[in-house]
Amino acid sequence: MMRGASLKLATRLAPVLALAAMLCASAAQAGPFGGSMSESIVAKDMNPAGDTVLESITGYGARQAFLRSGGQRYNIGTFGGEESTAAAINGAGVVTGSAQAADYTWHAYRFDKRSGLRELDTLGGASSAGTAINEQGHIVGHADTYDGSYHAFIDTGITMLDLGTFGGKNSYALGINAHDVVVGAADRANGFRRAFIYKPGIGKIEIPDVGDRHSVAMAINDNGVVVGTMQMQDRSWHAFSYDGLRTVDLGVMMSRGNSFATAINNNGDIVGNVRVWGREAPLVFVYSKGQMQVRDNFGQFDLARRITDDGQIIGAGAMARQMRAARVAHNQLESIGWPAPVDMLTYGLLALLATFFLYKVREHLREGIDFSKRLMLSIA
Repeated sequence: MMRGASLKLATRLAPVLALAAMLCASAAQAGPFGGSMSESIVAKDMNPAGDTVLESITGYGARQAFLRSGGQRYNIGTFGGEESTAAAINGAGVVTGSAQAADYTWHAYRFDKRSGLRELDTLGGASSAGTAINEQGHIVGHADTYDGSYHAFIDTGITMLDLGTFGGKNSYALGINAHDVVVGAADRANGFRRAFIYKPGIGKIEIPDVGDRHSVAMAINDNGVVVGTMQMQDRSWHAFSYDGLRTVDLGVMMSRGNSFATAINNNGDIVGNVRVWGREAPLVFVYSKGQMQVRDNFGQFDLARRITDDGQIIGAGAMARQMRAARVAHNQLESIGWPAPVDMLTYGLLALLATFFLYKVREHLREGIDFSKRLMLSIA
C-alpha cells in the first residue's frame, strides 16, 4: 500500500535516539521555545545565533516542523501532505529534515527563511529524509533506491552521492562535519548493521573495535571524533567515541544501564542518554575532559539531542505526559546517584527488547503515529 510504503522511510531516523525518546515519560509546561499546552514541542537543533529548529506533536501524533528565529515562528510546511519533521540547522539558518507529499511519500528538504522549502532528490525510489547538515549546506540522510532498499547519501546541492552498504541491503547517514566526513550505519551481508565513517576521496570504512554485533555512529565533530552506540555480546548497549585511532567504551563508565551517545561538540564534550530499568525516564550523561557524569534535572530535561560548542544541551523534558522543548547548560544539570541494582533477568529482557526495537519493530508499525509512539505500542 502506498501510504504504508512511504511512511516507512520517515520512521528510519536513528533507532537508538528513538528508543531514548520513547523512554521519556513526556514533558512539562511550556519551555523557552513556545507552543500551546495542547501540543508537545521537541527541540532538535540550535545554531550559534540561537535559531532553533523544533517539532510540534499533536495529541493524535501529527508532526509539524518549524523554525524559531528572532522571536518569530516560521512553519516549514510540507510538499502537499500533512506532516513534516526537523533534523538539523547550520550556522546560516538552513534546516533539513523530511516533509510529506500529497501521495504520502516523504522527501528530504532544505529550508531557510529567505528561500522557503526546497525538495531534495531520492536515489531512484519514492522517498528520502535529511538527517544532518554542515556549514557548507551539504546534507546527509537516507533515500529509497530502485530495488526497494534505502541507502545513505550526501547531497552537495549539485549532486546526491549514494554511500552504499557493506554488502547488505540498507544504510543511513546521521552526521556530517565541516570537511564532508559522514557517519552512520550500513548493513553487512550477514545482517548486522555496522557504524561507518565516510571520507571524501577515500570512501567508507567500518569503525573498528565496536564489537561484532550491531553498532551505529550518531555524530561527528569538525576534529573527526565520532560518537555512537554499540551492542555488546550480552545484548546491552554502550555509548562509544572514536578519534580515528582508538575506540573508547563510554558505557563501562556508567555502572549500569543501556547508554546511547547522541552528540559531540567541537570541544569534545559528548552527551547522550542512559536507560536504567526501574526508572521511568532516561538519564542524561555528559562526558567532558575525561570525566563522566550521569545527570538528572528532575523531569525538566530528560532527552539530550545536541550539544553546542558553548555547552548548551538541546532536547526535551518530560512530565505530565507531554514533551516540552528544553535547553540547558550541561553544568546546570544535577548529578545524581544510581538507582538500585538491576537483576540479570530484567537486564537481559531490556537488552532483548532493545534488539527487537532496533531491527524488528518496523514490520509491525501502525500507520499515522510517530516512531517513538509506535515503539511504545510494540511493548504492550
